[in-house]
Amino acid sequence: MSQINEKTKINLSPKNLLFIVGLVATFVSMYFQLHAEVEDAKRLPARDTQVDAAIIKTSNEIEFIKAEIAEIKGQLQTMEQRLYEIQ
Repeated sequence: MSQINEKTKINLSPKNLLFIVGLVATFVSMYFQLHAEVEDAKRLPARDTQVDAAIIKTSNEIEFIKAEIAEIKGQLQTMEQRLYEIQ
């Protein structure tokens, strides 16, 4: 296995050299873009806890209403059966 030292020659074609430069430039660009997006996200307001509480409350109320509707449907079915038995 050969060792890399000061006298080692690296043969790169211009095409490969441009590819490496482009790759490095792409990663540097991506880093700064990501850094800028993180800074923008830091400036955004935090989610309001009142909004979250309202969403949870509304969800619970919807579940309660669904249960009530199911109970009413059951009672209605019982009433229909009794009506048909009377006739």
